[in-house]
Amino acid sequence: MYARLRSLNYPVKGYVFMVLAVCSVISTLWIINVQLPSGGRPYFFIWWNMMLAWIPMALTLLLDVIYCSWRRGMRTFLLWVTGVGWLVFYPNTPYLITDLLHVFAKYPFLEEQRFWGNPYFWNHVLGMLLVAVLGLTMGFVSLESIRQLVQRARGRLVSWLFVVVVLLLSSLGIYIGRFFRGNTWDIVSAPSQLYEQVSSIWADSLQRTHFIEFSGLVFVILLVSHMSTMCIIWMGNSRRDEWRSW
Repeated sequence: MYARLRSLNYPVKGYVFMVLAVCSVISTLWIINVQLPSGGRPYFFIWWNMMLAWIPMALTLLLDVIYCSWRRGMRTFLLWVTGVGWLVFYPNTPYLITDLLHVFAKYPFLEEQRFWGNPYFWNHVLGMLLVAVLGLTMGFVSLESIRQLVQRARGRLVSWLFVVVVLLLSSLGIYIGRFFRGNTWDIVSAPSQLYEQVSSIWADSLQRTHFIEFSGLVFVILLVSHMSTMCIIWMGNSRRDEWRSW
């Protein structure tokens, strides 16, 4: 099992998860302690969203353990079951980028002042931006880990098609979560309600246009951020290979 874990980039991957866990605590503590001029703390809900974002991260580690420890027959079954769970919870991680809207919904803007000159405003914006960037980063780490498992099973081309499909489905899931306030567990607890919500999108032309435009923008953000991070990793690997050649 240890040799298989090493082939999946352990213990380095474990260190990455630990660093992200520390960053999650730091960003969460920052934003939930940000106060309005009135003294209220408007972003206390972030701890819940961050916890949901860590569910697919935990399932990512579980998938690695299953891949490395179980025999083929039972392993395939457990990988599929856990993989489906990972897929339906995965949008909760990049969903954190949409929490940026709460700054503009809750911050007390004053028309007669240049609010961007107020340092308290930047405390709100930068704290929530940190949460958003962390969501994208965790999403990349989780998806890239699963992509490597898919590549081992189905090849490189299928693994990259898998990435595109997951990011596209996540963009749709983020729309449903943000505008319909849908939750992952609604798939099981309220499937009929979820079906009605999704069906209503196509019944109204304006909502359909909004759905396509918003989901498309989110998909572009997720895809570009994912590919940008991959380029950095590829450059790092290339540099490492150059040093080895010396």
